[in-house]
Amino acid sequence: MTPGQLQTIEEIFYRAVEKEPDQIGAFLDTACEGDELLRRKVEALLASRERVGSFIETSAAGIVTRIIGNGQADSLVGQAFGHYKISERIGSGGMGEVYLATDVTAGRKAALKLLPMRFTGDAERLKRFQQEAHAVVALNHPNILTVYEIGEGHSTHYIASELIEGETLRQRLMRGRIEVGDAVDVAIQVASASPLLMQLELSIATSAPATLCSGRTAM
Repeated sequence: MTPGQLQTIEEIFYRAVEKEPDQIGAFLDTACEGDELLRRKVEALLASRERVGSFIETSAAGIVTRIIGNGQADSLVGQAFGHYKISERIGSGGMGEVYLATDVTAGRKAALKLLPMRFTGDAERLKRFQQEAHAVVALNHPNILTVYEIGEGHSTHYIASELIEGETLRQRLMRGRIEVGDAVDVAIQVASASPLLMQLELSIATSAPATLCSGRTAM
């Protein structure tokens, strides 16, 4: 399935969740234009959202990312976004799916985050994101993840960054209590990077446990 087809599914899904339950069937008749495969995929998303519960904030945004992303991850393997060729899916977050990719120009591995269509559909929000992202590209600090570039391919915006392999702070905390010395070391690394992040008002968004990597603070 191509990124364009995924975008169509996502757009119809979001429009459908705004309808009253008794209006969804008629809406899908019109929106899917007789495409039964398209309709089944949208209906699967709607059913999954219903099982999770519409009261959960991430039930719309998160479900599309997880279900479409998880179900179609293999379809992106081998595809190229700019000069980055995808190898496998390695994670996900609120900002989108993350893939292991190869920079065919520089000959190095990279982490490629593909932004969901719901994010790029808001022109003002996308503009703010691009402004902040370009500012982050200019940062240079040993305890801050290096962002290589922000680009677009197949109508999908992406962020390419260095690939840091290791255990996140969240994963470490799940294994049990951290020794005082190790905790102090992490705190020192975070503190050393914080002044740069605070200049961009990014400290809160980038200092969550899931974004900190042991051995080196990948913020």
